[in-house]
Amino acid sequence: MDKALQKVAEFNQQDQYAIQWIHAELERIRQMPGASRLIRRIATASDKGQLDDYLAEVRYALIFAGLGFQVEIEPFGSKGPDLRVSRNSQSASVEVMRFRKVFPGPPVFDLDNDTGLLPEYGNPPRDIRKAAEKIQAKFSQIGHEQAIIAIWNDEEELEELEVATAVNFIRQDAHRNILSLPEGLLFILYGSNARHEGGQKQLYCFPLRYPRQSHEVAWQQELDSSLVHTLIRRALSV
Repeated sequence: MDKALQKVAEFNQQDQYAIQWIHAELERIRQMPGASRLIRRIATASDKGQLDDYLAEVRYALIFAGLGFQVEIEPFGSKGPDLRVSRNSQSASVEVMRFRKVFPGPPVFDLDNDTGLLPEYGNPPRDIRKAAEKIQAKFSQIGHEQAIIAIWNDEEELEELEVATAVNFIRQDAHRNILSLPEGLLFILYGSNARHEGGQKQLYCFPLRYPRQSHEVAWQQELDSSLVHTLIRRALSV
């Protein structure tokens, strides 16, 4: 644990608040079965990007814990899913992925520009394609058991609309038999630090087929109506 905290401090030297917050998250994570494996990976992170990949797993573990799920980390070892969540006799594996920022940020606006036009920013077709490719890359890790693909977004240009469109394209391709959906996949969960709809929305659930059981609907409704920090604080208070 000490080495993990040292690694967090190493890559967040200018942000003492972030260090303290992550420290509290890791202390809570330690209570979950299998946490030692994730903490070891955090302790050996090679750069901040890799550290943030692992912290995305921490974040989703706490999000589900905040909703009253029992959470197990790497329930089948490093070759299996990142998390297993269970509640009321229903369980699902969770594959976590983080969208890293790989494209340059918005162009600097030139005050001397006499065109009066803002510089073009963003590339929706590129972003949608990237989201679809990353989601489909996870399909091979999902079998017949219930599963969720949980995306955390650090890509500032990518928004939930692009992810929703990517999921819709995947759904259409499946309907046309261009690709096969994993039998156990319940929905795609998307989250970010950005707040929308009057600051009341951070999590989005995108199903790839009609829910087949009542608990799928309930899980999606709970996630869709919750704020990330609210759930994490709830998990930390236990």
